[in-house]
Amino acid sequence: MTYSPVGEQVEESSAQELFGIKLTPQVQAIAIAVLGLGVAGYIGYQFVMPEIQKTAEIKQKISDAKTTQLSLQAQIQKKAEAESKQEQAKQRRADVTAMFASDAGSTTLLLDMNQLVNKINVGVQGDQGKAKLTKFEPEALPAGTPVAVGPGAVDPDILRDTSFGPSLPGKLRRKKYKVEFEGNFAQTRSFMRNLELMQSLLVVRNLKSELAEATQTIEVDFLKGKIVPVQPPQTKIKTAFDLHALLPLKQEEKLPSPSPSAGATPVAK
Repeated sequence: MTYSPVGEQVEESSAQELFGIKLTPQVQAIAIAVLGLGVAGYIGYQFVMPEIQKTAEIKQKISDAKTTQLSLQAQIQKKAEAESKQEQAKQRRADVTAMFASDAGSTTLLLDMNQLVNKINVGVQGDQGKAKLTKFEPEALPAGTPVAVGPGAVDPDILRDTSFGPSLPGKLRRKKYKVEFEGNFAQTRSFMRNLELMQSLLVVRNLKSELAEATQTIEVDFLKGKIVPVQPPQTKIKTAFDLHALLPLKQEEKLPSPSPSAGATPVAK
């Protein structure tokens, strides 16, 4: 019996071809590599990509958290600065208020001015040479001005005009007096200077000075053919002015101060 390898060669030849492509070892290696890449891509798409996205989301959340933290720190710093400025403003307000006349001081203002005149007259002999406070009257309120009676009533002393600046109406109280003083030049100068020192916020307006008398008697003597004054003439000066005593608002008249954090925007959690 004779052995023929033709059938085996045909089977071997047909087994090494697929869709007309010979499955040589090189082709098989390429096919396996391509298949491996596909499997790797599939695994990467299914498992690795979600993890990469999660990592990116975590990084974004960390970045957002840092931004929020910086924003909160900035807000805390701004709040601290606002509170510091508010305390400084309160201190400045207290310092300014301390310079105002007080209600008790305004009621004793006439007594204080009389004491001032008495000090000027120390050592002066005779009433003719003494300084005098000839007038001290509270200025009458304009007709129709409401009088403060009971809680909630409008205080007529609250400053309504802009005579002391456009920002002060409604923030101060004012009492006005008509004052007249009579004395010689030195006495008048001493009176006005000490009046300025008596209260820091006593304001003088409409100051007018004139001779107290059109003709003043001078006592003279005749010596050696000459007329000489017995003593130097004392020219009397009459000074009139409006005196404004500035006072702080009463506690119930003060507007509440805004909170430094009132304008802060709440941060969403």
